Amino acid sequence: MVDNSFETAARSLAEVRSQHRALESFPAGSTPASVEDAYRVQDTLVNQLGGKLVGWKIGCTSKMAQESTNTDQPFYGRMFAETTHESPGEISFENVFAPIVEPEIAFRFGKELTPGSGPFSVEDVSDAVDSICPAFEIVDCRYAHGWPITLFPTIADNGVHAAFIMGEELKDWLAVDRPAIAVSAAVNGAFVTDGVGANALDDPMNCLVWLVNSCTSRGHSISAGDLVTTGNIAKKAIPAEPGDTVVASFSGLGEITVSFI
Repeated sequence: MVDNSFETAARSLAEVRSQHRALESFPAGSTPASVEDAYRVQDTLVNQLGGKLVGWKIGCTSKMAQESTNTDQPFYGRMFAETTHESPGEISFENVFAPIVEPEIAFRFGKELTPGSGPFSVEDVSDAVDSICPAFEIVDCRYAHGWPITLFPTIADNGVHAAFIMGEELKDWLAVDRPAIAVSAAVNGAFVTDGVGANALDDPMNCLVWLVNSCTSRGHSISAGDLVTTGNIAKKAIPAEPGDTVVASFSGLGEITVSFI
């Protein structure tokens, strides 16, 4: 892809967001053909969208998610202040097409990690983390063909991120057995799925280390205060419809709620 193709692809993704319509296809010559192409489109899209950045999402950290996306690697996207909410959260279907709710474990960084200072170890990343919290990431399909979406268009559309719902932060996070965190989720009071923290690359900390090294290798810093959500730990994703309320209970971390109107 040539430089103006990244701009063209990103503009098409920005337009479907602002016009609330699905993207039939990328304009001719602008379809991302590699992971690096897709991240170039994502970077351009994020710049075009504007807004205050508050952190990062990581996707495809479970076998289930990787199989549905036909990949063997995670990916990342950016999170914005205007779509980040404390629990209980509320999502309007005026802003989404086909939302899916993912119970996740999130962290807040207390120290900056910059390009040129890595590669970063588990110890480096742990030392930079300030807190842990239960979370929902809401992902959304803005492509006309619907779910599932393969890796390159997923990355290009900012990792299909739509919203982030966060629970109460726990500062004493080093005492938490992250792989053993259990989650149980219900829709409108009926159980739908469960899972454990180990579903995210065996330990959500592995996701953080992957993110930090991936981002800094591409010239991005992880800033103090950044939130990072580490991927779906439930056994399946949770599609949402108007009127649905999704509640998830995380052992040792508490409960979070999101409603769709």
